[in-house]
Amino acid sequence: MLLQSYFVKYFRKVVVDLKAAGATWVQFDEPTLVKDLDAHQLQAFTHAYAELESSLSGLNVLIETYFADIPAEAYKTLTSLKAVTAYGFDIVRGTKTLDLIKQGFPSGKFLFAGVVDGRNIWANNLASSLNTLQALEDIVGTGTCCQLALLLTYIQHTRN
Repeated sequence: MLLQSYFVKYFRKVVVDLKAAGATWVQFDEPTLVKDLDAHQLQAFTHAYAELESSLSGLNVLIETYFADIPAEAYKTLTSLKAVTAYGFDIVRGTKTLDLIKQGFPSGKFLFAGVVDGRNIWANNLASSLNTLQALEDIVGTGTCCQLALLLTYIQHTRN
């Protein structure tokens, strides 16, 4: 917990500096959430974000996970965080995550749905990506990411 306390203090300062510089969105990458974390680890995660909550006030906060399914308990923990505005999940390799999202997604939050395989972006199945987005139409927020930019670039080039 001592190390966690140090990092929370550091991140608090970074967030304050970003707000002072005019940031409106902050993204935290949390790839460990796709691992099978025990209750103690999930509690430490919740505690860390609770400590940051006052610093995050007034910002849109996006938490991203990567390249795998997020386990149900981690999904429940993550989506219960008060200070978080948006969640980013890999839907291509996270097919079980897609099921979790369909079973329940927090009201008023944004979903950044990774629908392009980040490990092989140039071999994307565009139709599959669009079908996934259509299936999530009622809960997907708007946002930007490099994969979305690549998808849009691909669409533009194939139409010309």
